[in-house]
Amino acid sequence: MPGVCRQLGCGGALEAKNGSYFGLGSGPILLDDLRCSGNETSLKDCVHSGIGAHNCVHQEDAGVLCAGSSLTTGPTPPPTSPPVRLACSNSTCSGRVEIFHNGQWGTVCDDSWDLNDAQVVCQQLGCGGALEAKSESNFGLGSGPIWLDELRCSGNETSLKDCVHSGIGAHDCVHQEDAGVLCAGSGIRVEPTPPPPSPPVRLAGSNSTCSGRVEIFHNGQWGTVCDDSWDLNDAQVVCRQLGCGGALEAKNGSYFGLGSGPILLDDLRCSGNETSLKDCVHSGIGSHNCVHQKDAGVLCAGSSLTTGPTPLPTSPPVRLAGSNSTCSGRVEIFLNGQWGTVCDDSWDLNDAQVVCQQLGCGGALEAKSESYFGLGSGPIWLDDLRCSGNETSLKDCVHSGIGAHDCVHQEDAGVLCAGSGIRVEPTPPPPSPPVRLAGSNSTCSGRVEIFHNGQWGTVCDDSWDLNDAQVVCRQLGCGGALEAKNGSYFGLGSGPILLDDLRCSGNETSLKDCVHSGIGSHNCVHQKDAGVLCAGSSLTTGPTPLPTSPPVRLAGSNSTCSGRVEIFLNGQWGTVCDDSWDLNDAQVVCQQLGCGGALEANSESYFGLGSGPIWLDDLRCSGNETSLKDCVHSGIGSHDCVHQEDAGVICAGSGIRVEPTPPPPSPPVRLAGSNSTCSGRVEIFHNGQWGTVCDDSWDLNDAQVVCRQLGCGGALEAKNGSYFGLGSGPILLDDLRCSGNETSLKDCVHSGIGSHNCVHQKDAGVLCAERPPLIQAAQLFCSRNYIQVGVKLTSLEAAGLQPFSGHMAAPHCSGISVHDSAVWYQLPRQTGYCGTVMRTNNTHAIYSNNLFFHPPSNGSLVLPQIIPFSCAYPLENNISLNAAIRPELNGGGLIGSGNRATAYMSVFHDSHFSYSYPGGLVTLRMGSPLYVQVSVSEIDPNLAVVLEDCYKTNSSNPEDPMRYYLIHSGCPTDHGHVSMVENGQSLHARFSALLFPLHGGNPYVFLHCTLRLCDKRNRNCEPSCRRRTYRSVDNTNQLHPVTIGPIKLE
Repeated sequence: MPGVCRQLGCGGALEAKNGSYFGLGSGPILLDDLRCSGNETSLKDCVHSGIGAHNCVHQEDAGVLCAGSSLTTGPTPPPTSPPVRLACSNSTCSGRVEIFHNGQWGTVCDDSWDLNDAQVVCQQLGCGGALEAKSESNFGLGSGPIWLDELRCSGNETSLKDCVHSGIGAHDCVHQEDAGVLCAGSGIRVEPTPPPPSPPVRLAGSNSTCSGRVEIFHNGQWGTVCDDSWDLNDAQVVCRQLGCGGALEAKNGSYFGLGSGPILLDDLRCSGNETSLKDCVHSGIGSHNCVHQKDAGVLCAGSSLTTGPTPLPTSPPVRLAGSNSTCSGRVEIFLNGQWGTVCDDSWDLNDAQVVCQQLGCGGALEAKSESYFGLGSGPIWLDDLRCSGNETSLKDCVHSGIGAHDCVHQEDAGVLCAGSGIRVEPTPPPPSPPVRLAGSNSTCSGRVEIFHNGQWGTVCDDSWDLNDAQVVCRQLGCGGALEAKNGSYFGLGSGPILLDDLRCSGNETSLKDCVHSGIGSHNCVHQKDAGVLCAGSSLTTGPTPLPTSPPVRLAGSNSTCSGRVEIFLNGQWGTVCDDSWDLNDAQVVCQQLGCGGALEANSESYFGLGSGPIWLDDLRCSGNETSLKDCVHSGIGSHDCVHQEDAGVICAGSGIRVEPTPPPPSPPVRLAGSNSTCSGRVEIFHNGQWGTVCDDSWDLNDAQVVCRQLGCGGALEAKNGSYFGLGSGPILLDDLRCSGNETSLKDCVHSGIGSHNCVHQKDAGVLCAERPPLIQAAQLFCSRNYIQVGVKLTSLEAAGLQPFSGHMAAPHCSGISVHDSAVWYQLPRQTGYCGTVMRTNNTHAIYSNNLFFHPPSNGSLVLPQIIPFSCAYPLENNISLNAAIRPELNGGGLIGSGNRATAYMSVFHDSHFSYSYPGGLVTLRMGSPLYVQVSVSEIDPNLAVVLEDCYKTNSSNPEDPMRYYLIHSGCPTDHGHVSMVENGQSLHARFSALLFPLHGGNPYVFLHCTLRLCDKRNRNCEPSCRRRTYRSVDNTNQLHPVTIGPIKLE
């Protein structure tokens, strides 16, 4: 401790005190595992485990005695007796070893205690050489602490503390293991230890010297052997060693009575040729997981006992109980002195045949299970039997091991043999077909039940769909499947659940032929019993009647078009989890409720905590679905959420004005700790905050991704070890494995966002080459209503440009905002605004403009820098930006794509389209006109909505092949029932129709319409219906329809 004394001006260090010599401190323990050279100016300059990192308690507080202290500098006065003593003996040179430490005497543990350790004690006490190292509290139990354990002395040390040991006070001992010594100066004569018996093995518990319980001699005492893995090879070693000839039997289960003392060997694996059991493979002397009830024994050839099987009880080693007949009953076998039963797992006629044959009862008629002849008692000796039927005993069959089972006596096996005198009626054949529908008045609808092993059971609705239902309906001769019902729609079944996770193609002849998880293997309850509605049912095939309110609602808000999303399933309302919840998912809800487009997808119980079940999680909607249930999701009721994660929406019809969310920093990576914008500590943006990257595996490929993302040219060096200073905040990435071609570090292989084993001393950095042209530092966002172009302030300044001098093609258009060190220019997506030009091709509307930046002083020879940009928006519902339109964008610059326009369908009571039906079920008198309007979320008046096709179906599935066209290729199919009011003139299309049920009389119908946008400047967008000229739509690229319904016709 010279550093501490020097730092305090107290002269040199005389002693380094430990064990809280100066009393227990309080507060935090700040330093541990110090490694000072003595020349440091402060302890913090020494090598240590880190500030606050320790595995200590205040009983280990360190202290120091400096030269400037008023205390004496000699050693601490020893107690009246020396720092080691021998207790509990009449001699000062023999006894229990005790040492003095931290003001009290304590003992030494006998783990590894040997003559070398004893030699150190005897020599320290001047008692001559060590005669014996005593263990197991030979001199009585000590008290107080156990100071030392696992000593490894050479015998030449001056104190036990100088020997290798596990640490002062560190032990796993009790005082029954206190060590002792017998030194030469004790005056006690030590008789030489008698040699161990030869051979060091014996057989006990029998009148014969060649049979009995196996016992071996070790460390002065006899102990037994465990029967785990004990077999004839092991027994052979014992018999040969004792000169008893070959081994006849290897006995287990303490056949020769319980031994005493230690169990010395377990898990023996002898080949039979070893000279001693200790030479065999085993788990270690004294290492076992046994009790004496498992002591091993042998029967050798030299025994006076008979070499045949163990004498049987008065009855044979197998018997049948619980019946008045000797040839029928519960199967019981005799082992290890007691009768026990057999488990019925895998129990069949082959197994029963062995028993009947062994008892001379003729052939087996039946193999009985489930304690048919009453519950047995005692051990269950056998389980999982696999007999061929030709064995002479059940023990000869394949099984799981004597006494190894996972059964209870309710599973005791039984047999009915031919000699029992009982007549066995043949088992009635299973019902044909072995499937039925229950819980309904119709034979073609109900809860699905199948017949297996003599009883009916249900089917779980996990993955239950129309293909699975189709198999049932066909098997029952009930026509096609109309609906696959789940959630115990037809009531709770009883009995076993026989099938789960079905994957039928629909062409199988039975559910058992489909892919499934195994007969009887499931993770279900009867609340999930599956059902079907077949075409032959007397029930209507329309949708299940809806509750009085629609099957989706918004709660926790004063507006009907904003709130917490709740859906109605299985008779109750429940919420939706916000995992992966986005604007596409919200769009489905707003559209279903007739609330216009979705403005925001809210998360984290924004509208308060819901209650009841959480019905949906991990939604992946495209935005065109008619219901959240139609989207990809993790399964009804399957989630890993709490109500703090309830999802919400704000729709356009809510009247709430939503400010656009500021874009995240672009790009979401920066370099800090340097004066250059292209070198520094790498920091990335995640969940609203900046964090660093760990330098584990950090290399030039990883650095290349950062440099490219920042527009800084190639990576010159990948820096590590916090080269650019320590960062702060979270460490977000570790163990990166980039190829160098990724667009972001998050796209590289890594250990997970926020998952690391790093400190900021390992923050990664980069040194990039010179920044390339300005356009590579720009970002483009194409939203439905606005176009935004952003450029980093540092990039503009590095290029010698004034960041706030930018403007569009029209010089006075310069809507500016600054977010996260970038300047953003925004303009409405509208033809002619700020010089924006719109052109169209067959698939897209393309809006183009230029952004100009000027240097601080614009002389005649200094030209502005120009960033051209273009945003492409699909004209049809299913088109996205792809190579097909790249030739239209060959002017260079930034290129982006916007989302397609969202389509909405509304239905009205009147021809003025002013009185609309509310969301949900629409009821319409048969033959009454329905007024339909289809519109899009589009703001450019140069575009018009063109209805291509409109048709009705009985289901919400737009792919339903059973359909009736109202409008085809833009024209009414029947002018007597359909009248086109407006098509191709504005941003909405309108028509009226008289609706009638389809074939079969189903009163429920759904309307589906496909549409496209048309540029009115270049062509007449109104379809010409004088002569039918259908617009061709490629079958592989059909327009995705918008749907509304159900509409009930009365």
